[in-house]
Amino acid sequence: MNATSDAPKRCDTLLRGIVATMDPQRRVLLDGYVAVAGSRIVEVGRWRDCAWQAGETLGGPGHLVMPGLVNVHAHLVQGCIRGMAEGTTFEERLFGFYYPMTGACDEQRSYDSAMPPLLDLVRKGVTTTADDHFTHVHKRSIDGVLRAVRDTGMRCRMARLTINDPNAVPEPFREELDQGLRETERVMQEWEDERISVTASTIGITYCEPEQLKALWQWTVEHDRQFDIHAPAIFDQKYLAARRGWTGGSFEWLAEMGILSPNVISAHAQNIRPGEAALIAQAGARIALVPDMEQVLGLVNFDSRQYLENGVPCGLGLDGPVVAYGHDLWASLRSFLTSQRLGDQHRRLKAEAGAKWTGDEMLFGSGEYALELATIGGAKALMMDDRIGSLEAGKQADILLVDLRGETQLSPPAALFANLVYGNGPSHDAVRRVLVGGRTVVRDGEHVAIDRREAVRRSDALHETLLDEVDARRFVRMRSRFSWVDA
Repeated sequence: MNATSDAPKRCDTLLRGIVATMDPQRRVLLDGYVAVAGSRIVEVGRWRDCAWQAGETLGGPGHLVMPGLVNVHAHLVQGCIRGMAEGTTFEERLFGFYYPMTGACDEQRSYDSAMPPLLDLVRKGVTTTADDHFTHVHKRSIDGVLRAVRDTGMRCRMARLTINDPNAVPEPFREELDQGLRETERVMQEWEDERISVTASTIGITYCEPEQLKALWQWTVEHDRQFDIHAPAIFDQKYLAARRGWTGGSFEWLAEMGILSPNVISAHAQNIRPGEAALIAQAGARIALVPDMEQVLGLVNFDSRQYLENGVPCGLGLDGPVVAYGHDLWASLRSFLTSQRLGDQHRRLKAEAGAKWTGDEMLFGSGEYALELATIGGAKALMMDDRIGSLEAGKQADILLVDLRGETQLSPPAALFANLVYGNGPSHDAVRRVLVGGRTVVRDGEHVAIDRREAVRRSDALHETLLDEVDARRFVRMRSRFSWVDA
């Protein structure tokens, strides 16, 4: 044996604890390790077999090591209107303050607006987010969001959405296709790197002229990108039949147009017509489930099983802060299970007159299932599972390290993953590390480079300015039951 064969292997970081790998076998190593060199995982195994020496060793007994979470749907620029959906109708908020307030955001304002929701995500272990951006009154509004993403160190799949239908889009927001694509390509050139990717899309079928929507999709095919669309969007039900002569479903329309394909990811995808789930599965398309938002808005017939049981790649997303109030992906994990169970019961009661709950029913899903969707499932939905979503040698070292020892909501540990999901995840001070590409971005619950209080101060100031600037103050506390007394 030569002199170097017994020498210890060296890595940059070694993480020890209960290792939830999310690998194809879904191995959970009760005392395991993850070795990281540079930006990648080099080995995962049992601690007793570990032969690595590291520059930094983290965790130990009483810790959990798992992949960073993946948020597959967001509108980050909405930070400046967080929670204002409460007490408003869809059209009140869309035309009353959503378009006006986000439309008034230039690059710096968009940065300040996006930073709090980004900190919400990364401080709880989200290492990758998608974003759908359609605020282009200021063309560099999207640059502000991407600058905030880059400063957090997170990964992002950014979709720049071109919108121009006069029935759904105010004039300042409208772009012709060539302008939208020129700007998309500019953003690609200026912002794409190993963590940020950019694509072109639109909000929904009725937000863009049909021939231009088809051309946007064709651009994504030619550039090997995802096409991200809300389907069905609310205005589909209002405009598809009355103004476009289409009486079928949104996914039937996409299939008829030749757009429904493996590079398509649809957000929400609820209230679909019979047979459309099969169309989606046959096409190889993907779904961004948004159960927390659907639950907040009272959707009682949420259904993900029609996709999951047919092998459609699905991930979990949040939507924008205007309706995803706390912007906590862990809430979406819990809502995925509770929304599906309520939806299943709703459908059963409708189908079976006089049916009653007996307690013998097998409830859908589990904490483990929810964690799959929020990690490797989200990575598959974003077509990134070759790089992220699980702890496997060769993948990017996007890792969440949780100290379980003081987490009362996770004790005792026999039902760790159920408690983790139904307990809305770890507390901030238990998040010992969040690594993206092997680099620490969160330590002990705080971002290593961003002053959280300053981010809140700037966001609050922006909100107050925008309310007066676009005359949106009348929507604050709209229909409140409380009496608010001036200072």
